[in-house]
Amino acid sequence: MQLKVLGTQSPYSTGAHHCPGFLVRDGQTKILLDCGSGIHNNLKFPDSLDGLTIVLSHLHRDHYNDIFIFQYASYVFHKLGRLKKPLDIYLPASPISISRDICTEQNAFAKYHPLTEDTKIELGNLTLTFCTTEHNILTFAVKVQSKNSSLVYTSDTSFAAKDKIADFAKGADLLICESSLLESYGYPEINNHLTAKQAATIALQAGVKKLALTHFWPEEDVNKYVREASKVFGNTIALDEGRYFTV
Repeated sequence: MQLKVLGTQSPYSTGAHHCPGFLVRDGQTKILLDCGSGIHNNLKFPDSLDGLTIVLSHLHRDHYNDIFIFQYASYVFHKLGRLKKPLDIYLPASPISISRDICTEQNAFAKYHPLTEDTKIELGNLTLTFCTTEHNILTFAVKVQSKNSSLVYTSDTSFAAKDKIADFAKGADLLICESSLLESYGYPEINNHLTAKQAATIALQAGVKKLALTHFWPEEDVNKYVREASKVFGNTIALDEGRYFTV
């Protein structure tokens, strides 16, 4: 399967850098993990909408803002006869007001599915499973598995969930892990987000092959995250928009 990085920073877009979004492709199967602000700029419509499954890990705006662009684009291209299959959108049921706002959008050509920890999605050669993290709203980590490889996307999480996430990500070829914070700033160990060192600690415990850091503060030098994480887990990179990986 192939991964295209669409967005890597939070809580807002700057220039060519957008909020979280990752496109996974395997043959004709297309899965979008999160729909952060600005990621539509890195996709071609309507081609990217055709047969697309969207998974929203949680309903914070930096992870779902562009869903409304995808919905309206699907509506327009369907009306033009250029989109035959509705988008499949999986999302948490809470916060209820936000989930309802997305699912009741009238100008959309889409089907909606509730996301729970027991959800299992099979698309072509890929299987998606889920694990709740520790965040200040309901949030899911996602595992995408093929016959020969797997990637795990942590989404947002506290270090309080490290054992659960490490077990979920055990042996993954690629761990896409948020690293919003830097230890050097003196954050408490348990926060709503991870430091780069904590992300590396989870990668080491999980025994993954590669750690890919994401969810960067827009004003920070991403090399600082890599340097901090690499002291714990050597095979660490920082993700960047437009980058491709074969997993």
